[in-house]
Amino acid sequence: MRNTIPTLSAHVSIALVAAIFMLSGCFHTSSPQAVDSGREEMPMGATNEFEPYYPDNFSDLLIPGELSWNREKSVALNSDSFNGGILNFSGRVEVTSLMEFFSSSMKNDGWTEVGSLKSKDVLLAFTKMNSSCMIRIMEGGPIGKTDVYIYIANSK
Repeated sequence: MRNTIPTLSAHVSIALVAAIFMLSGCFHTSSPQAVDSGREEMPMGATNEFEPYYPDNFSDLLIPGELSWNREKSVALNSDSFNGGILNFSGRVEVTSLMEFFSSSMKNDGWTEVGSLKSKDVLLAFTKMNSSCMIRIMEGGPIGKTDVYIYIANSK
């Protein structure tokens, strides 16, 4: 009886490993269009892949082309007196590179950096006349994608 338990356990382990390899092979054969992840094919407002772009309704907020807009995690409000929202982007970009990009591009678009916080996440704060913007950069998780949340408010 003792000999059958390790053999049975070994057979189950081998079957599980084989199943994982077979299933992982299926993931590579499916096309990206077959799975709806809630992400746009091209980032919001982008014209060419990897070219920085301004999102729709936010002409003073430049986004690196390597970041993809995630519609499921974003919300925007545009009214007669207010334009703002929470925008989410993600991509395979280093945190330091994003910090430098946003600091430079926001300054070029007339924003003043009023503060920053660097810990596990990075938080950058900007203001300009009647507007404020906070950018939260979170280092990539197990799949290596860095998440960026942008909280922006513009009074008209």
